[in-house]
Amino acid sequence: MTLRSRLLAVAAAAAIAVGLSTPVAHAAPADLGFTGGAPFLTLDDATLNNELGAGRDVGASWVRVVVNWAAIETAPGVFDWGNTDRVINAATAQGYSVLAVLGGTPGWAQGGIASPLPGAVPLDPNAFGAFAGAAAAHLGNRVDHYEVWNEPNIPTFFAPVDAARYTGMLRAAYPAIHNADAGATVLSAGLATTVNLGAWTVAPVTFLQQMYAAGAAGFMDAVALHPYTFPFTVENDPNGQWVQVDQAYGTMAANGDGGKKIWITELGAPTGTGPGAVPEDLQAAIIGSSLANASSLPYVGPVFVHSLRDSGTNLADTEQNYGLLRSDFSAKPAFDVVRGS
Repeated sequence: MTLRSRLLAVAAAAAIAVGLSTPVAHAAPADLGFTGGAPFLTLDDATLNNELGAGRDVGASWVRVVVNWAAIETAPGVFDWGNTDRVINAATAQGYSVLAVLGGTPGWAQGGIASPLPGAVPLDPNAFGAFAGAAAAHLGNRVDHYEVWNEPNIPTFFAPVDAARYTGMLRAAYPAIHNADAGATVLSAGLATTVNLGAWTVAPVTFLQQMYAAGAAGFMDAVALHPYTFPFTVENDPNGQWVQVDQAYGTMAANGDGGKKIWITELGAPTGTGPGAVPEDLQAAIIGSSLANASSLPYVGPVFVHSLRDSGTNLADTEQNYGLLRSDFSAKPAFDVVRGS
């Protein structure tokens, strides 16, 4: 069975099981990846290789890996690449292309008063730019694709939310990466699915418009989005979250970037019993719907499912239950939605 027919058959069956309309009839994206988030870096070698192997089994050719500045450059100019190299070497050994997400701020770059929260940002964007260049130089030909930060439009990852400040970091990182790797592809940060709540959170399209207003044009080779629609499929979402993908592309085109791609660096849905969790069959329908719709858009590049495997066993913790696989590697119905022929 082809990937297209498998996707449609499984997603349609899941949709029918939960009383939803059938997903749009399009194949899954050819450039499929997965992201494991920060916990991916904590896996021991055996588990890491098993998870990477399961990703190849599901048909993934890309993996999104966090390159954590806070863990790597613990003092100015003092680098420890050991764990990052371990993970990236394991991924490339299994034939993956790696998307490196540059994020995390060490205490010294926060002004010496370290915050343990991932939303802490550097006082000087040039310090981040220097790290981005050092990362590209160190990773060399093992990595040619970089995503500059994660979800800066919500305070969980960027506090306070400030598109102009984020754009300053992007403008510092972009030339530094290209100076080290002229052929690199540099993505803007994947923007979270959210709404405008004053200075608290900024909707992704609004944030992208603010980025262009702050001078982002010419400092990104592609735009990244995280168009989560759960607990709905794309076709049944009353909030129209997927519409933001087309609106973002319209913003790009209006600013001279119509020839560039949108990379979807996260999509998915959590199972379990926590807030926002959905039944496993509905997770399968949501992911099938999202992949089918992504494949219909000519301006969409690689698509990454978050995530391949549950990061824990606590069903009440939403963040632990986004996997296509359970933590013991047993498959949820969603696994077959994206599995290759």
